[in-house]
Amino acid sequence: MEIQNFYTETLKISDTQLVQTLAENSQIKVIKKGDILQHIGSVSTALYFLMKGLLRGFLLDVKGKEVTDCFIYAHGAPVVASIDLGAPSLICIEALEDSELISIPFSVVLPLVCTNMELVTLYNRLLSNSLKMHWENKTALVQYTATERYQWFLKNYPGLIERVNHKYIASFLGVTPVSLSRIRRMVREKLKLK
Repeated sequence: MEIQNFYTETLKISDTQLVQTLAENSQIKVIKKGDILQHIGSVSTALYFLMKGLLRGFLLDVKGKEVTDCFIYAHGAPVVASIDLGAPSLICIEALEDSELISIPFSVVLPLVCTNMELVTLYNRLLSNSLKMHWENKTALVQYTATERYQWFLKNYPGLIERVNHKYIASFLGVTPVSLSRIRRMVREKLKLK
């Protein structure tokens, strides 16, 4: 029932036959903190949605250093490592907390995306939201100062500063961990003066 409710209440799918098909072919996947859900270059066979927990997407720079690309923390967020469903992963996805996901095989989803208009609309909405978030992230990284990026992070990723290792946040914001620590201290001091 939990899976059916996810499709009707979280994803807002109204087609009862579609919900039944999706629910019958879905399962709950539990991953532990530190586990890798998807490796760079591997091909996923399933589409995932986050039920609870926290994930991080990262890639490697030319020196092999991890660069945090995204955080997945919202209930119902799609967990996709490539824009092309079923293509090799562009990023690695790691659990930062014990997490629970709904998993549905691509072999079930892909034919439905081609035939069910409600699913096409949902896919386009999720893709559009993801693209919007991606561009907001990239704009902040390019146009904001380090302090402004930190303040933007606090506003757009509420509560994550308490849940995520600060080295991952520093990587995401394009600063060193030492710089992030200095920025955090400076922001706290400014707040105390107000």
